[in-house]
Amino acid sequence: MARSAAVSGGAFGLALLAAGAIEAQAETIELPTFDVVATTPLGGGEIDVSKVPGAVWQTGAQDIQTFNDSTITQTLARQAPGVTVGNVSGNDFQPDVSYRGFDATSVTGTPIGLAVYQNGVRINEAFGDTVNWDLIPANAIDKMTIVAGNPIFGLNALGGALNVTIKNGFNWQGVEADLRGGSFYRAQEELQFGKQIGDWSVYMAATQINDGGWRVDGASQLTNFYGDLGYRAGGFESHLQLTVGNTQFGAAAYTPIQELQNNWSSIYTVPQTTNNQMGMLAWTGDYAYSNTLSFQGGLYFRSFNQQHVDGNSTEVTPCPPYSCLNGSPVHDTAGQTIPDISQNGAVDLGEIDRFWTQSRSLGGSAQAVDTDKIYGRENTLTVGASLDYGWTNFTGNSQLGIVPGIVNNALPVIGFPYLLDEPNSFLAPVAAKATNLYTGLYALDTFNATDRLALTGGARFNFAGINLSGESGAFTDGYSTFFHLNPTFGLTYKITPDINFYAGYAMSNRAPTPLELGCADPKNPCIIDNFLSSDPALKQVVGQTLEAGFRGENAFGQWGKLQWSAGLFRTTLANDILPAQSPYSGFGYYTNVGTTLRRGAELSAQWNGDRWTAYANYTYIDAVYLTTFLEPSPFNPGANAAGLIPITNGTPIAGIPRNTVKVGFDFDVTPNWKIGGDMVAASGQVIFGNENGALPQLPGYAVFGVHTSYQVGKQLQIYGLIQNIFDQRYYTAGSLYDTAAFPNSAPFLTDPRTLGPGKPFAIYAGLKYTM
Repeated sequence: MARSAAVSGGAFGLALLAAGAIEAQAETIELPTFDVVATTPLGGGEIDVSKVPGAVWQTGAQDIQTFNDSTITQTLARQAPGVTVGNVSGNDFQPDVSYRGFDATSVTGTPIGLAVYQNGVRINEAFGDTVNWDLIPANAIDKMTIVAGNPIFGLNALGGALNVTIKNGFNWQGVEADLRGGSFYRAQEELQFGKQIGDWSVYMAATQINDGGWRVDGASQLTNFYGDLGYRAGGFESHLQLTVGNTQFGAAAYTPIQELQNNWSSIYTVPQTTNNQMGMLAWTGDYAYSNTLSFQGGLYFRSFNQQHVDGNSTEVTPCPPYSCLNGSPVHDTAGQTIPDISQNGAVDLGEIDRFWTQSRSLGGSAQAVDTDKIYGRENTLTVGASLDYGWTNFTGNSQLGIVPGIVNNALPVIGFPYLLDEPNSFLAPVAAKATNLYTGLYALDTFNATDRLALTGGARFNFAGINLSGESGAFTDGYSTFFHLNPTFGLTYKITPDINFYAGYAMSNRAPTPLELGCADPKNPCIIDNFLSSDPALKQVVGQTLEAGFRGENAFGQWGKLQWSAGLFRTTLANDILPAQSPYSGFGYYTNVGTTLRRGAELSAQWNGDRWTAYANYTYIDAVYLTTFLEPSPFNPGANAAGLIPITNGTPIAGIPRNTVKVGFDFDVTPNWKIGGDMVAASGQVIFGNENGALPQLPGYAVFGVHTSYQVGKQLQIYGLIQNIFDQRYYTAGSLYDTAAFPNSAPFLTDPRTLGPGKPFAIYAGLKYTM
């Protein structure tokens, strides 16, 4: 992270504290309520949760602060039903989030099945629909909602949508400074300020995190800022919002199991770094034309830059006096033949792959909400439209180098001054441009047919136009269009005043991303998160979801209140797109794999009492293929001579635990002293590329955490937390790799499993000052 970013964050913090000191007394913090839910990204058409014909999960700022979560994904991993959080990137601040077996991750190349919104703006990045969780400031979050099976949230809402609402000066006033430190040289500062002045409001939040990382070369630096200027009068409310993020990561990715067994912090190859810079300016407005008619709208511009450096093995081999590919000498970008740098094969070759992504996106959305009664019955009708346009410049190259051996529990790739340039192969510089236009039209209506029965129906039409053009020999030219009409309907029935039944059906779709379209040729594979090479046609993915269940809210007088739900869900995807592994180590491509199924059950309960709060949930997911085909898995010991393994009807989909359990509580020992704990447990899962069961699956795990806080006076709080208190060694996901990639420097690596290790024991303490 640039030093200037850290300095500006500190200066901003001093400004906040100075502003707070002027205030004679603290303002009121208004907490979000969860008895209603927004059924569209823009909100405005909120309905009672009991009338939603699908699963809903919500949480807010108080829960995040109680458990002292540093990131949004920590909250999701700890509490949200159906959510598991893995570590494909190898860095805790770049996790992959899975909901009901559908992913939303910052790891480029992962098929994305969740739509993610911030204040009504779709923040799936333009190039690969990825979600950079590190760019969402956790301390500024007012409310988070997961809505399952709602196509109104547009593309990628195959499993559902996550809607994040940020605080503003109307609903949060005061000053808060939070300082934290602890394991792995963590230093964290969070500041926020909110104030209302007549019809105007202002809110600002800043976060600075410096973390040494618990894995080799895993240090991270994050700087985030969020600002909101609001105006509210005469039924009109307007907000101008600025989000800025600058993050730097040492990402480690999967590591061979034999290395991890020797040293839990070890990694495979270095360097592995990612730098993100993001700025987003957005406007949202809400106008109540009458008591029953309102309008909502939003506009945004988002700038996203990413630089990634990735040390890898290479397909280049020594053939003294040259370096060769498939027996022919390779050339550099100057057209010169690259000499042998392997000391006649005594030293392993590697390559440093670099890519740069520059994406810009802009768009807007507008809707009208009519709550006028129909035949004397309550009714909520929402009609709207959205448009998102993005353009991306993507460049990448590969630098040939050597891997002398293991240094500091890693295999370093030392680059030589040779950039590979073989135009007729997959080892050539790439310069590609992509544009994508996404438009949507939607309507949704919830009608109270009786005092007990509510009917919901609607649809969204999605259009996606994607254009790819390549330079420097990259064969990526092409224009593709996709469109689909996604209906939804369902009902809820109030069995008793406290218990209701829900059932619903929804159709959804996602278009192939520019990245997937540009890497879909098995004859020209890509380093999955790096290169584009070809663009054979890919079909869009179409999902159909059925779900039904019960939920309730039962009060027990002075003892407290119980909220609970129990439901079943079933989602099938036609033409599902998954990455396939190439025989070339580290390379792959995208392909349609037919039909897949994710079905299961969710049980959840939350208790709110005078001194106790607690939650518990259980999720069962059966994720399988419904199509028979041969999957490329060249490093699987059970693969045939062509490197293929059979996938049949009923074969489990990799990376999805069947069972997850989450439990947590918070207890007021005294009015000032609180203690609490949480547990996240998951059953075993299949390793990617090992769907045939040739190797053991990953074992299950249970991870426990504790936290405590003590309020010193009215303004100062001291707190502490421990993560993975029993130092459980567990794996979050895994895949297979080429054990013969480094025969000289790592001959002991014979097991093809490469895994993502979970974070070990960590302890943190902090001070929180509020006024």
